[in-house]
Amino acid sequence: MNNKESFNKDAENLQKGDTQSAERIFDNFSGPIHSFLMARVRNRETAQDITQEVFLKVIKNIDQFDKETGNFTAWIWQIVRNTLVDFFRKKRPSYLEDLPDEGGNIIDESTYSDSDAKLRDIMKIIDTFPEEDQELFQMHFVADMSYSDIAQATGKSEPALRVAIHRLKKKIQPKL
Repeated sequence: MNNKESFNKDAENLQKGDTQSAERIFDNFSGPIHSFLMARVRNRETAQDITQEVFLKVIKNIDQFDKETGNFTAWIWQIVRNTLVDFFRKKRPSYLEDLPDEGGNIIDESTYSDSDAKLRDIMKIIDTFPEEDQELFQMHFVADMSYSDIAQATGKSEPALRVAIHRLKKKIQPKL
């Protein structure tokens, strides 16, 4: 049984009230979803809250999933995207709210490794890209989604996604 069939079966079992299926779904998707959300909102607590909201929506709306016509992975990522859109509609994030009241040096560069610095540099570059490119970068490189899953979540073809991701790599490389 491949992952698609496995996740569809877990979703079907969850519809019947199987809590072990819910745990497997959470174990498989929580890490990539949280990573994707962290890259989008840049705040750990907010990303955790949205991740929790996503899984509450999955549980609440699991009866709407139809394994005969859908792919659970694409379905859950659509919930992630919609929940994120709802978050930004409700409240534009204010990064100033996250700053400590005392002031001072907020970022102590000595606490970061070279890989952290490289990641921050890459994320600064990504922030200059159009929103669609940012989302594509985060789905593929941060959440480690396959082309197939991204295609289902975005409605784009796999070949178009391969070209778009190749172009993203080409945009990033000269800026590093």
